[in-house]
Amino acid sequence: EYMAELPEHDLAGKVIVVTGANSGIGFVASRNFAARGAELGIVCRNQEKGRRALELLKQESGNPKIQLFLADLSSLEETRKLASAIAAQYPAIHVLVNNAGGANPKRELTSEGFELTFVSNHLSNFLLTTALMPCLVRAASASRVRVVFTSSLGHKNSPLDFTDFNLAKGYSTLKAYGRSKLMNLLTAGALERRFGDSNMAFSSFHPGAVRTAIWSKGGALSRVFGFVMYPFMRSESKGAETLIWLATASDDAAENPQGRYFFDKKPAKIAAFATVEAGERLYQESNKLIAPWL
Repeated sequence: EYMAELPEHDLAGKVIVVTGANSGIGFVASRNFAARGAELGIVCRNQEKGRRALELLKQESGNPKIQLFLADLSSLEETRKLASAIAAQYPAIHVLVNNAGGANPKRELTSEGFELTFVSNHLSNFLLTTALMPCLVRAASASRVRVVFTSSLGHKNSPLDFTDFNLAKGYSTLKAYGRSKLMNLLTAGALERRFGDSNMAFSSFHPGAVRTAIWSKGGALSRVFGFVMYPFMRSESKGAETLIWLATASDDAAENPQGRYFFDKKPAKIAAFATVEAGERLYQESNKLIAPWL
């Protein structure tokens, strides 16, 4: 029934890369893309879960053009190697979905010196997108290219502190997660301003409160909220709808979502502090931080 609803092979010839693809809305979107005939690269951190997702996607869709890439996106070195591997496999990329991310109960610094949520949810996305830009530009010469960031309503939790990306002044799961999701939204806007006239569209979206494993990983408050609200949360399929739409909408101008933040396939209000100025400053600062890995 799931497969029967989809347009057959309408994504044939398109190359789509999805991070965080082995579970949640990333997996649901990957199922959709695979069933519609896309050549698909799925990025997962865990080898066993990644292989299981790969086999399931191939089996369900009958599409052999799916490849697994393994990388821990809390490491910029691994992200750099990932970008090289993806670029070697796919010289032209039509859709990049920056979906991987998570919430962490306590402040933790990586071996490269970054707070875990900041690097996993924002900086690795920024590096991957920047490193794959030549592949995206190449695809844009022939058809519209889309880059989608999974943001959140949580972006309204807290404005950025540009002197404290690592949250040394005080950590909470909600602050860390919310700021990282604000960064996703701001990054999409900054990229749209730079490349939006080059047959490319950059957007971000809020999937809604979705029944995923993230609620079990964000500390006691998050687990309690997840437990209480679980019956009222939306399914992963519903949460993935806007992602799928942003990634594959018609090139027709009337249907063409571009450069904004969306919820349920409609432009949504953003926080007052999600300004162009904040986006520009974040873009410049992020470029400096990823420079050693480019």
